[in-house]
Amino acid sequence: MTCSCANATVGRVCSATPVLRLCHTLSSILSFYSPFYAIKILYDAFKPLVFSNGQYWLRYPGLAIVVEQDLNNRITGITNAEYMKHDVIIIGAGAAGLMAMQDLLETGRSVCLLEASSMAGGRIATLTEKGFDRPVETGAEFVHGKLPLTLSLLDKGGIGYTAVEGHMISIKQGQWQKNQAPDPHWAAFMRRLNELKTDTNIEQFLVRHFDGDRYASLRQAVQHYAEGFDLADTSKASALAAQLEWGQEPETQYRVTGGYSQLVDFLLEECARLGGVLHFHTCATHITHSPQSVAVQTNDNRVFQAAAVLVTVSAGVLQSGTLQFIPAPDPLFENAIHELGFGDVIKILLQFNSAFWTNHSTSAGFLLSNEAIPTWWNQLPREDKLLTGWLGGPAASALSGHTPAALLQTALNSLSAIFHLSTTDLQAQLTHHRVVRWQRHPYIRGGYSYETTGAAAAKKILSHPIHGNIFL
Repeated sequence: MTCSCANATVGRVCSATPVLRLCHTLSSILSFYSPFYAIKILYDAFKPLVFSNGQYWLRYPGLAIVVEQDLNNRITGITNAEYMKHDVIIIGAGAAGLMAMQDLLETGRSVCLLEASSMAGGRIATLTEKGFDRPVETGAEFVHGKLPLTLSLLDKGGIGYTAVEGHMISIKQGQWQKNQAPDPHWAAFMRRLNELKTDTNIEQFLVRHFDGDRYASLRQAVQHYAEGFDLADTSKASALAAQLEWGQEPETQYRVTGGYSQLVDFLLEECARLGGVLHFHTCATHITHSPQSVAVQTNDNRVFQAAAVLVTVSAGVLQSGTLQFIPAPDPLFENAIHELGFGDVIKILLQFNSAFWTNHSTSAGFLLSNEAIPTWWNQLPREDKLLTGWLGGPAASALSGHTPAALLQTALNSLSAIFHLSTTDLQAQLTHHRVVRWQRHPYIRGGYSYETTGAAAAKKILSHPIHGNIFL
């Protein structure tokens, strides 16, 4: 038997029964939705097919198992919670949610995953777009060191990765520094930091040990470093955590060849192979819980029931209050959520018609400046005409309300000061760009987490499930 619609594009026999069943629902989809939305659903459903273990699986966000159950549920008007009962519900299809789903499925449990957006991955978001020479990373880009779990998953998926090359150069008031340290007093700062025994926040630590005009540039350098690398607010960030992280020897970093989203694809294919059920465009809004069971209500008034729920959304989403727990958990639990550090980030991708930065240095990979968009990097060792700008922490939060056009101009002004080129010349060489404000993404609301002075105690509280069946 051949599949007359989805499989026609590949000309192979399709043995995945869910795909065939999905084909039979297409006329219902077209009649149930408006023409525009129906076309979008079908486009999402028939992303390029993945051939695995003798079967064709639909690549996200239209995995056959997902679309067939999810759309049939909407078409037939079934909202009965019994129809959607599972052993475990996972909220959030980022890497953590997908890995948890795979682990649970391998134990034989029935698992359903709810994702609010149209695709999996969270801030792993590779973009393939006309105007960029290659796929670009709008979110996560680097594997920071030889991380066993990440690298083993890449190896298992047959996904390549390449060591990042290039020196880190500091630039102050447009002057390229020979010393790669962020500040002349940096070594003294690290010595004092390594002597610290009792935690305090970084801002208080600097006031205590490096106050006065003499250290003004050091305080600024520490703030930029904390914001740039950790997305941290120095008035909240743990100095002891900085001691552990910043005192380590630099490790080799890696980029995923062809895009980080390949890892998400691999995890999705594994979950599909194991029989997982995923629902996209399905935003969880309320979790009603008791010791016996949990019910998750979504923004389209569906209810999913399970014995347990695993919440893997970002700390930014948890702190926003858009996901409500009924009844409300103990105030200690709520306070613990808000003790977690979660920083903002703006990422700016600029494609030029030439790699003009090589006129200054052919070995510089990362540039640290005191400009409005302070951090920039290229794609070394790959020769490329892409520059990436990065602004993190409170400084990013302050600019997240600016329009993409305004942020582009800010980026060009920063590059103008760094490379001593006019913004007119830079604009003339710019061929494509993308400005990404992660704080404004409704289902992510920021970049990534950092350690606050209260994070360790907060994590102990959050490590205990609510009623023994809601896990964060």
